[in-house]
Amino acid sequence: MLNGAGVLLTAVAMYYIVDTMVSGAREAGGLSNLLEFDVPMFAVSFVLMLVHLLSAAWSWQKVCNVAGASITFRQAFDVHFLAQVGKYVPGKVWSAVGKIGLSRKIGLSGVRTGHALVLESILIVSGCLIVSLPVIPFVAVRMGLGEGVTVALVAVMVLLVMAAAHPAALGVLVKIFSKVTGRNVYVGDADFRNVLGLLPVYVLVLLSQGIAFFFLARSFGVDLPFWPGIFLMPTAVGVGFLALFSPGGLGIREISLVWLLSVVVPEVEPAGISLLAIAARLWITLGEIMAFLAAMASWKGYASGD
Repeated sequence: MLNGAGVLLTAVAMYYIVDTMVSGAREAGGLSNLLEFDVPMFAVSFVLMLVHLLSAAWSWQKVCNVAGASITFRQAFDVHFLAQVGKYVPGKVWSAVGKIGLSRKIGLSGVRTGHALVLESILIVSGCLIVSLPVIPFVAVRMGLGEGVTVALVAVMVLLVMAAAHPAALGVLVKIFSKVTGRNVYVGDADFRNVLGLLPVYVLVLLSQGIAFFFLARSFGVDLPFWPGIFLMPTAVGVGFLALFSPGGLGIREISLVWLLSVVVPEVEPAGISLLAIAARLWITLGEIMAFLAAMASWKGYASGD
């Protein structure tokens, strides 16, 4: 039932965004009148987005190593992007299940891979909260909240989420993860300091996505300021990641991005912002498809011993 509700809410969110874009385009006399398109700038954004995807594979390698499941960058790339397909399946666990299954095929323990997955989730949420901090003053003004109180609240949330990576708290989370996936997960003896040392890695991965999105927005003629523009996409990604009912954060990420853009660049027409949000989803999905195909080719070569 929860999956069905999630699909419904995702469909409603996407319908709202598409309807806003289409209505605005009609009023403006066509999409070309809403935004300008800069091909060289788009090319820069796409290259930077591919760099972001490589950094995402690198982060998976790093977290696996800390969890005691040592792998090469090539293995991390293959496992990460072959399993990415699962994130678009309702339920939020299929990408994780895919990573465990693929990791076993390269000789890694499924329970240690599960440990890495739990750490990865904690680090993604913590990283997203951290990169959202520069956006807080704008959001606080829009919502009529005190800036200091809002920043303090987010800071406390970061500390609480990172505290979950402590061995004592991690054991509880791992038990929950095991029940959800139906698999036994090992709580490794990873040094908590090593786990904390991974946080800058995940912040860097998220910022690389934010910088790529900044150039994407500019390529569509949106005069997005570099600060806090580079933090908008990672913040929206964090919201989508936490939306357990939404496959791949579909719809929820876009709604969040539209709202954040309306706060930072209120002069842009809603239809133009909606168009950019849809373009951003297609942009990153195209990159993921390319990475998936590259991982598939690499995986076949790895399996044959090349």
